[in-house]
Amino acid sequence: MVKIGFIIGLIIIGVLVAKFLDEKSQKKFMIGAVAIAAVAVVLLVISELMH
Repeated sequence: MVKIGFIIGLIIIGVLVAKFLDEKSQKKFMIGAVAIAAVAVVLLVISELMH
């Protein structure tokens, strides 16, 4: 449960940071953030399945 809260917290922080970037930087940041979030979710699923 803590892992899910941590992932959601990082997503919220990322959205808040993205508001202060210009449009070009915002697109790059969001692509990177989505990629990192996807990896985090995959790792969470794998770790939960191993238990």
